[in-house]
Amino acid sequence: MRPIVHIEISSADNDAQKAFYNALLGWQPTDVPMGPDFIYTLFNLGNNMNVALSELGDGMKPGDVILYFHSDDLDADMARVPELGGTIILPREEVPGYGALGMFLDPTGNRVAFWQSANPGSG
Repeated sequence: MRPIVHIEISSADNDAQKAFYNALLGWQPTDVPMGPDFIYTLFNLGNNMNVALSELGDGMKPGDVILYFHSDDLDADMARVPELGGTIILPREEVPGYGALGMFLDPTGNRVAFWQSANPGSG
């Protein structure tokens, strides 16, 4: 069975959402610089599970939530997607120092993804 290792929640206001999830669930936010104009907000839930806030735009709209499933072999997993009726919308993309992801639509149009960690055992 494959665990969910990462969840992205769309965000129109990261500061408001950080405060909300911290007060409601006790999640501690960490802002991770991912380039000169992009900061990724993560909540590390332990047990190799993270939740992140994704700013609206780049395909993210209010209400979007994307599940990332663990992958030991991203290329093999992504190759199976079209064979099983899915559609690849983002082929393998490296996230330097962290791992790689691939995003796809399932046969009914849900956007989901695989995540292969650069550090096996860490999500």
